[in-house]
Amino acid sequence: MPLLALVVFLIAGSQASLVIDKGALLWSVLLVFLLYLAAAAVIGKCLTLVFGLVALAGRTLTFSLGTRNSFVMLPLALALSLPDAWETAVVVIVFQSLVELFGMLAYLRWVRGNLIKDD
Repeated sequence: MPLLALVVFLIAGSQASLVIDKGALLWSVLLVFLLYLAAAAVIGKCLTLVFGLVALAGRTLTFSLGTRNSFVMLPLALALSLPDAWETAVVVIVFQSLVELFGMLAYLRWVRGNLIKDD
């Protein structure tokens, strides 16, 4: 996780001017990314209950769902941005990765502490 964070921050840092230029867009997509993380957590909780999973399996499922955000957002960003706005797609994808990284840090406390407790 720390190495992933370092790589994402280095990539984001190299695109700082582009990020500043696309700031308004990033605020609008931030809500979508955060809603996805919240929905993934709730779906993970529901699936844990429906299938009677033990807490560890439920947390694993929830984290796995939460990290699929990039697979959802990459095609969306490319579909909305191509062919004339490659820069925007890159910024949105890197930004999404940062949101996902911080979301996983939040999941560490929220999923175990409140959402899916040990049996």
